[in-house]
This record gives sequence, C-alpha cells and structure tokens, in this order.
Amino acid sequence: MKTLVALFLSSSAFGAAICGVYWFSSHDRGGSLLLGFMSIGLAWAAGYAIVAERDSHLAGDDPQMQHKERAGEDLGIVTKQSAWPICLAFSVLWMLVGVIWSDFLIFTGLAAILLCVWRLGAESARV
Repeated sequence: MKTLVALFLSSSAFGAAICGVYWFSSHDRGGSLLLGFMSIGLAWAAGYAIVAERDSHLAGDDPQMQHKERAGEDLGIVTKQSAWPICLAFSVLWMLVGVIWSDFLIFTGLAAILLCVWRLGAESARV
C-alpha cells in the first residue's frame, strides 16, 4: 500500500503544482478548476487508502517479491452490477457543465455526487 499511497500523493502534488502554474500563466478558470479537481481526487484516493486499507499487505510493497510471484493477486472486491459508478460519472459531468452554464447545475451536480458516493459506500460495506 505504501507504493499506492506514494503514487497517488505524488500525482496529486504534481496536479496541484500544474494547476498553480496554469492559473498564473493563463488565468483560465475552467482548466485550473479541472486540474484542481484532479489533484483533490488523487489526494482523496490516497487518504482513503491510508484510512480504510491501512492493514492491507499488497505484494507490490515487498521489494523482494518477483513479478511472476505477484501474478493473480486479489486486489479486492469489485461490484460489477452496480449502476452507481456510471451515475457518479454523469453527476460529475453535470456539475462541470454547470461551471460553463449555470450555478444551479453546479449545486445539483454536487448533490448528485454526494448521493452517488454515499450509495457506493453503502454498497461496498454490504459486500
């Protein structure tokens, strides 16, 4: 898990740095917002891995293990029949369209994102 957290945190820091450089060089609200969301999302994933998966022992963290020994490793439970990931994607799209057109779309998109994240969490707790 150390490798996973390091990868996500370094990518988040890179996104935040690029967001700052992009904002000060272009003053473009849309691109800076998307780069900022990318950085926040990667930091969120790293935080989730630190909090929820702290007891996991992934083969990628063992420097002595060969690649062929890591093959077929169980990475966790994935719900294949869930509709919430696609609903989450459309909610994010709805919110980002709101950045262009209307504040109402931003707030309804945020509410839909919160609903989708809540239901995804409830689904993963059941499995």
